[in-house]
Amino acid sequence: MKSLFPDTIFSRLFLLLFVMLSVSHFVGMEVFSGLLHSSRPVDPSHLRPHSFRFFGFILRLSAITLTAWIAARWLARPIDQMARAASKLGESLESEPLDETRGPSEIRQASAVFNQMQARLKLQIAERNRFLAAVSHDLRTPITRLKLRAQKVVAQDLQQDIQSDINEMTVMIDATLDFLRGDGKPEAPCLLDVTALVHSLAEDAEERGEVVTVTGQVKPIMTQATALQRCLNNLVENALRYGNRADIKLDDSGSKLIIAIRDAGEGIPEDKLEAVFAPFYRLDQSRSRHTGGVGLGLSIARDIVQKLGGKLTLKNAPEGGLIATLELLKR
Repeated sequence: MKSLFPDTIFSRLFLLLFVMLSVSHFVGMEVFSGLLHSSRPVDPSHLRPHSFRFFGFILRLSAITLTAWIAARWLARPIDQMARAASKLGESLESEPLDETRGPSEIRQASAVFNQMQARLKLQIAERNRFLAAVSHDLRTPITRLKLRAQKVVAQDLQQDIQSDINEMTVMIDATLDFLRGDGKPEAPCLLDVTALVHSLAEDAEERGEVVTVTGQVKPIMTQATALQRCLNNLVENALRYGNRADIKLDDSGSKLIIAIRDAGEGIPEDKLEAVFAPFYRLDQSRSRHTGGVGLGLSIARDIVQKLGGKLTLKNAPEGGLIATLELLKR
C-alpha cells in the first residue's frame, strides 16, 4: 500500500518539523485564548502576566520536547537496526540479513547493499576454503611420498636430516593452512569453565615433562571453547618453546577475565613487542628453526582473541621473562 507522501528521510524530517511547530503554536494559542476569554471576572490587581507567560512557555517547551523525543526515536530506529546488523556481521558472517522491505527508501537501499556485501563475503570465504582444501591435499601427497622414499635412504644420518626437513615442512604447511582458515564459520558460544581448561592444559604439559604452574581461578564465562583452548595452547607452547616454562595466573576482575602467561626466557626487545604478532615474523631465524617455530602462534592467538571481543598484549617482566596478557570481556 502506497502512502500519500514518499517514505524518505527528507519527508520524515519535514513531517517532524511541521508537527513540532504546529503543536507549539496551537498549544500556546489554546493556553492564552483560555486566559483571555475567561468568563470569570478577574481583578486586575491579581493578574500576574509574567507567571502566565512562563506557564505557557513551559507548556510549549514540554510539548516540543515530547514530540521531538518521539519523532527522533522514530527516525533513528532504522539507523540503529543497521548499526546492530553491522556489529553482528563483524562477529559472524552467518548473522541474519537486514529486512529490505521496511524503513525509508534510503534505508531500504542501504539494507540491500549491506546484504549484497554480506553474501559476497560469504561466497569469497567459501571459495577460499575450497581452495585451501585442494592445496592441502596437493601438498600433503608429495610430502607423504617423500616420507616413504626417505625410509629407503641407507645412510642413517642423511635419513634423519631428510625426515627432520620433511617434518618441519609439514608443521609449516599445517600452521599456514590453520592460520588461513581462521575466518571460517565460528563455533557457537557455550558456558566454559576456564579454570578447568587451564588446569587441563597444564596437566597435559606436565605429562610431557614440561613445567607449567597455575594460580588463581575465575568464574565460567560464555565463549567459544575450542577457539579459546587453541589460543591458550599457542601461548603456553610459545612460553615453553622460548622460555622453558609457563606460569599462568588467572584473575577475575569484575567485567573482565584476565589470563597472564609468563615464561622464564630472555624476553623481547621493546620495539619488537608488537611486530612479533605479524604472520611468519620470527626474531631469530636460526633459533626458530631449531625450536620448531613457524612464526604464526602469536598471530593466530591474537586473531582468536580479537574475534572473541578481547585483546592480547605482550610485555617484558621487570625480573625477566615475557608476559602474555589475555583479556576477555564477560558476556
